Amino acid sequence: MRTALFVYAPSSVIIETHELGAELSTLGASSVVLGSGSTARTLERGVHMIVSNDCVDLRGELDNIDTVVTTQNKENGPIPPLRASALVDPIGASTLQAFFAVPEAKTLVNP
Repeated sequence: MRTALFVYAPSSVIIETHELGAELSTLGASSVVLGSGSTARTLERGVHMIVSNDCVDLRGELDNIDTVVTTQNKENGPIPPLRASALVDPIGASTLQAFFAVPEAKTLVNP
């Protein structure tokens, strides 16, 4: 499962996970492994993604954040909301698609 976070202004959030090993990634930065339970984070403006096996809950300053969840672990990423164009256009569609590709999906070999 991939949860895309489009953050328009720095926002303090609490990410609630129900598993060990969920991962928070930020486009252009390294990933952070999230523990099970609540994790407080400040998300900077930009595109973020949580890769998990189960649903995650997000609480806090959510007015400047759009979330898009997809349960399909394929190369095609979540579709950005319209207001995300200010974040997405400068980086380009191919960069965004590469970011949202789940690592396991990248390594699959077509028979």
